[in-house]
Amino acid sequence: MFPITLGPCNLSDAWLSCSFEKSGRFNPPHRNQRDFVLPKRRPRIRYLLWQACAAVVLLGAAYIFGISYLQAQSHSQLAPADLYLPRTVDVVIVVWSFWVASSIGSFLNVVAWRMPRGESINGRSHCPRCFCQLKARDNFPVFGWLALRGRCRTCRLPISSRYPIVEGVVGLSLTGIAVSEVYRFSLPRQDSGYGGPLWLPEIDHRILLILLYHVTGLTMCWAFGLIRMDGNRLPGRLVVFALTVTVLPLLIYPALMVVPWQMDVSDTWQPDGRYVDSIIRVITALVAATALGRYLARGFCPTADPKLDPLGKSTVRLVDLISILAIPTLLVGWQASPAVIVLAAVLAFWLRPLLPLNCDALGRFAISMPFAATFQIVLWRRLESVESVPGEGFPLWPSEGTSPGVMLFWLLMLGIVPLWLREPSLDTDAGTDDLKPSEGDLVQPDSSGDATMTEDLTTVREQSGAAWRLNDESEGGTLDDDGPLEKNGEQGSKPEI
Repeated sequence: MFPITLGPCNLSDAWLSCSFEKSGRFNPPHRNQRDFVLPKRRPRIRYLLWQACAAVVLLGAAYIFGISYLQAQSHSQLAPADLYLPRTVDVVIVVWSFWVASSIGSFLNVVAWRMPRGESINGRSHCPRCFCQLKARDNFPVFGWLALRGRCRTCRLPISSRYPIVEGVVGLSLTGIAVSEVYRFSLPRQDSGYGGPLWLPEIDHRILLILLYHVTGLTMCWAFGLIRMDGNRLPGRLVVFALTVTVLPLLIYPALMVVPWQMDVSDTWQPDGRYVDSIIRVITALVAATALGRYLARGFCPTADPKLDPLGKSTVRLVDLISILAIPTLLVGWQASPAVIVLAAVLAFWLRPLLPLNCDALGRFAISMPFAATFQIVLWRRLESVESVPGEGFPLWPSEGTSPGVMLFWLLMLGIVPLWLREPSLDTDAGTDDLKPSEGDLVQPDSSGDATMTEDLTTVREQSGAAWRLNDESEGGTLDDDGPLEKNGEQGSKPEI
């Protein structure tokens, strides 16, 4: 055995005595020990899991029976019982889509925490405090956190609420994309196919491929936003991967374009088989993202100079900004991108009180971009100014058929974004130093369902005023805060705890 003993630590008037084995597994002492006293406060979320499950069941039942009754009232030839099956299918599609989408959000917690630090995103989830692997049921999105009552199952230390929030928000975002495209009321230049209350969605390979492409692109937007919200630079591997999975599918399957790259096309235009158009669509989207990024640079990174200072901190921020803009521009086309960017900037201003205090303007803008992209894709057909169906167009939203005046209006709005969304001072990124957490930083989520440190061990050590001591039963080595490891008269390296 190679135990490490944590001496009595006075933290919130509670004496904590615990031990670590050589394996790194945390063993909480027995409850009968006098030096292990924790406040006996019942967690407020004790019954929150059952309340959430009951709410889901009640909402589903209310939708099935309520909507069936209302639709039967407007169709005299139908009885409510005739509509129970179609409405049950609706509920199943929504629940299944949310489960898959929230699982993606759970994985994004891993990406946002590990990739900026050069860690592998493979491996089992574990608690970063006691290093115990989590059970499969604890990794269930959102409900796993509720079942644990916000604490690790092994060491009973708090789990960050960021886990269920990210899982829930990403789940709702991707579920909106899935439902709107499966039921065919979002994409322009596509027949709705709605055939009345008894109609069920018909899913073909084209719908599935477009849905998969949009979900993948929006997932990359969420990954960029979560990483920049933490103040970290976008990893180069992630940027390359994101551009690969959004550019190559467009070149291989042109139907993913949905809308053309031109400003004026006929109402009968369809993207199938237009490989040259798909190449031009990719080029115009990347050029537009670069130009708009340079346009916004005076607010987010005013000192960026790719020519004279290609490795500078501001230039790195500019590259991240262009990458953040490139993904939604590839998804929805360069025509609608100015309005999407302005919407994201407005959301970034509104979200400021809800985000961490250390989140800069670029971080707020990056985490707002997936919301704006979701809004654009879900309401794409409604926002189109090309009125292929009377009454369905929104003439002030830019699209491939919009007038030059509308496009100039949104470019003007884009130019005033730095007036309310800009950095208060010069860039704050610490070059390559922001890839690693500082000693006093709070630890962010590690993986889906993992318990996260709400306070760094160093912070606990400073508050308690106690020293960490390493007691080797066989060799008698000691370790304190003031010196390196002394072992049999020899100095060794201080281990990382």
